[in-house]
Amino acid sequence: MTIQEIGDRALLHESVERAFPGAKLELGRERGSFTFRLAMPGLGRPLEAAELSDGTLRYLCLVAALLSPRTPPFLALNEPETSLHSDLLPALAELIADAGKRGQVLVTTHAEALAGALEKRAETATVRLTKRDGATVMAAED
Repeated sequence: MTIQEIGDRALLHESVERAFPGAKLELGRERGSFTFRLAMPGLGRPLEAAELSDGTLRYLCLVAALLSPRTPPFLALNEPETSLHSDLLPALAELIADAGKRGQVLVTTHAEALAGALEKRAETATVRLTKRDGATVMAAED
């Protein structure tokens, strides 16, 4: 709701549309609490938060964190791809790249697709790690 009221409202709705084509995020207030629903094409009614998948909820939480109008100077994301469908990774990369324009973002990921999408969209310093003799070390090419 903060993004809707004082942040980049257009980017909020664009981020939802990019991930879920045709979907509309509905924000509201009920009994002193903020609420949201997601209207999806082909469904007769918008879905309440409790009806959404873990991956959809996680993506929406990442949208909220990455589009905050009060962006922290440093944001660490540990495996943000967890529970996300692979089709959402390009949209997530867009969000992360945009947040990287407003502050420093550190991402740890096991998803090559996310790492590759970030390398294409943002000025990144990629460090690949590998296991050698039971220890985690920087890969030789880095």
